[in-house]
Amino acid sequence: MRAPLITITCDCGATAEVAYGDRWSCPTCQKSWDTTQIPAADYDVLVRGVNRYRYLVLGPPILLSLILIPLAVIAGIQFAFLLFVLVMAWMLLAVPQLRRRTADHIRRSTKSWKLRPE
Repeated sequence: MRAPLITITCDCGATAEVAYGDRWSCPTCQKSWDTTQIPAADYDVLVRGVNRYRYLVLGPPILLSLILIPLAVIAGIQFAFLLFVLVMAWMLLAVPQLRRRTADHIRRSTKSWKLRPE
């Protein structure tokens, strides 16, 4: 899974989203920003939180599909309809709460880093 991007805001007001470990040069003022100034342990906490959210959102529908699709093929189409209803209920009822809770957790557990231009 793709790691989250880091938003860099230059002193002149220009912004860019950069991957961790990359450098970015501001097109306006030519200042260079290095994302490796962020401690790796802090960024790993952020990546773990994002990956946990992805697994929580995609895991149950995949598990339900692995169970109910063979049942639909063997026992009847009603299991395919049941899969549709369960996945829709998961996406409409559970995922928004997971998203809100995960976003709050990530905001509390991560810092706002102050990078210095080089």
